[in-house]
Amino acid sequence: MKKKAIKLATSTAIAATAFVAAAPANQADAAVNVDQLVQDAQNAGTVLKWAISVEGSADGVTRPWAQYNNAKEAIAKAEAAVKGASFSDKLKYEARLTDPKIQVKRAQAYIDAITSSEKIKDLTANLNSAISSNDLDKVEAAYHKATAEYRKQTVLLDRVYGQSTRDQIRDAVKPALEKLVASVKNEVTVHMLAREAAAYVKASNFDAAAEKLTDAQAILDANVLKWESALQKSVSDVEASIPLQVLTVTSNNKDTVTVKFSTKIQPGSAVLPAGQFTFTNGLIVQSASVAADGKTVTLKTTDQAADTVYALSYQGKDTGKSFKTPVAASDTTLTVVEKDAVNLENGGERSYTVNVTKADGTPYTGAVQIQLLDANEEVIAGQTEVLIRSVNGTSDFSYADNTYTVRAVNGKVTFIVKDNDVAVDVTQVVIPKVIRAEDGSSKLAPKTTFWVKATENLGSESVPATVAAGLSVDEKNGVFYLNGLKYKFDTNDKFYHKNVEVASTTFFNALSKEDKVYFNYSDSKDYISEFKIITDVNPDASLEVTNPADVLTHDKLATRLDGKGQPGNIIEVFKVVTEGEGEEVTLKSTPVASATVSSNGTWVVNSLNLTEGAKNDFVVATRAANSSVYTDTDTVEIYQQYFATVDGGLYASDEDDNDQLGIGDIITFNVNNASLTNNNLKVSSNAKITLQDDQGNTRWYTVGKVSGTTNQVKITGVETKSTQDNYNTKIDTTLGNTLLKVEGITNQDNLLFNVAKSVDVKVNEGSN
Repeated sequence: MKKKAIKLATSTAIAATAFVAAAPANQADAAVNVDQLVQDAQNAGTVLKWAISVEGSADGVTRPWAQYNNAKEAIAKAEAAVKGASFSDKLKYEARLTDPKIQVKRAQAYIDAITSSEKIKDLTANLNSAISSNDLDKVEAAYHKATAEYRKQTVLLDRVYGQSTRDQIRDAVKPALEKLVASVKNEVTVHMLAREAAAYVKASNFDAAAEKLTDAQAILDANVLKWESALQKSVSDVEASIPLQVLTVTSNNKDTVTVKFSTKIQPGSAVLPAGQFTFTNGLIVQSASVAADGKTVTLKTTDQAADTVYALSYQGKDTGKSFKTPVAASDTTLTVVEKDAVNLENGGERSYTVNVTKADGTPYTGAVQIQLLDANEEVIAGQTEVLIRSVNGTSDFSYADNTYTVRAVNGKVTFIVKDNDVAVDVTQVVIPKVIRAEDGSSKLAPKTTFWVKATENLGSESVPATVAAGLSVDEKNGVFYLNGLKYKFDTNDKFYHKNVEVASTTFFNALSKEDKVYFNYSDSKDYISEFKIITDVNPDASLEVTNPADVLTHDKLATRLDGKGQPGNIIEVFKVVTEGEGEEVTLKSTPVASATVSSNGTWVVNSLNLTEGAKNDFVVATRAANSSVYTDTDTVEIYQQYFATVDGGLYASDEDDNDQLGIGDIITFNVNNASLTNNNLKVSSNAKITLQDDQGNTRWYTVGKVSGTTNQVKITGVETKSTQDNYNTKIDTTLGNTLLKVEGITNQDNLLFNVAKSVDVKVNEGSN
């Protein structure tokens, strides 16, 4: 057994020696094979490189499939061989394969561009054929197809490597289509505007129709168009179908009013009889002239009073349009003596004095109401946080519904506001609102901020705090206010900006929102406090939607958004998608509108489409132009609705129990989305409603708002007919009088009451 083992071991050693001796030759052969395959790939890449370059054999038409496929195959073989090489050889071979791979990618782009150029040629031919047919519908369809597809295909053209090669393909197809598209752009636009205007007319949206026609006519007037006669006829035909009505009434708030009509009232410029135009509230039209467009009329009037609504009638008929002049620049009958904002500590108090006079300048001695508002100018509820401690030196005043009611003494009210929430460390802003009860006129007094005193460090060296609020500094008194806290400092304290000690003025000039800071602080005079800016941040301007500033009601199918943001940033608007029982699901994956913030920090979305009859929720987001990450968002809620009654939403109460509708009776309007404060009735001083009885007779009634209600008006006057017509004034629980017209009644967003969209137009008897 021992001899066999020795023999076996000897045989094994001989075999191993033979294997080792043969290995060097096999490895060398393998290395040569890999090197050759890599060289083959490099050669194939070089051939392909010249096949896709105008400096080689590229002609911008022929696809180099053979060279492309050979290069891909050679690279694949080389990569398979390289897998078995050593680590160092792999790096060497992979580096040599880099250029062939690049050439394959460039060839892919070159081949795609040739395919794209062929598509652009087809689009050009299609649009040319449509133009030759003189069929505007075909032209528009081909135009939209060409422009939409062109945007996609030019992206592929622009990916071709090499300026000369890229230009060879682009110049062969792009200029022809671009020139052809430009040649019919205005024609297609006018054709579309005319069609859209016709659709608006069909929907009785004459305002929108007129706007479309104005845009179309402007293009026709400014250009010589192909098919001009046909386009002008389309525009004129639609215009002729629009009833004559006033679209807008605007004023310079002095003595000139501009009126725009839906259609021409004259062929061109002319002087019109001034008596055709009349206004309410005593405004007299002295002259009227129509511009060359036949639609724009300029009225010269007597002086327009401040804070007054003037409703326009044309040829004796109410146009439904009006304008309101602004409030007079100043009201000296209600003035606050204090002019500046003041900073105080928690538990402090401030005295205010208000001078109140009548319109004739004599002292006012009637009731004055005072409300305390917070930083957002919202009424502060209750007296837990702040309160009025005394008025005119006494506590002789009442408090109810978050309102203090006092009496002016010889035209003066002096009151003391006290911070009452000392136990809770919360900084409180107070803005007193003073209201003269006689007429509701009001003034806001300067704000007072009751600050919490800082007593400990802010942040740390390793975890600095973020500056979250604006800075207010009183260097004279050695105080500054930050993040809802009051800090004291003196000449012994130290200030640092980026680890360098600086003067306090330099520190405060550098300190801003979003900076990272660390305050080693004590309010003791003996302690040397250290104030450090660890990171100095220049934050982007925050996103803000300024219009609408709050929940909005809107009776059009599109609206405008305005806002502020960081200049250059992209604004994108996403619509919130809901389903089922109003359960929020998600945002639309793509924005429904977009804009760019201008250099002055403002942005506008001119047309945001709304879903009719629904609550439209949007999220407005902002991002840098070169980023896909949103840095800020804001939300917008818009109710697309008509200010109109719901089923069973119109009824009258017989206040004097005579079964007749007359002066003193109350009419209730229950409208869409009645729970929104936006939809509370706003009733002008000359408001009236027109009703029709069961015999076809009509009566108008003047109405006024019922104090303390949101949806009721009281009849204050009735039309007197010169000829008796037996108008039926009986309040009938089943028949009712029909509502024909409402004037001077809007909601809080100034939506006019819409009789046509009202579900209930019968004034039946009901209870309030």
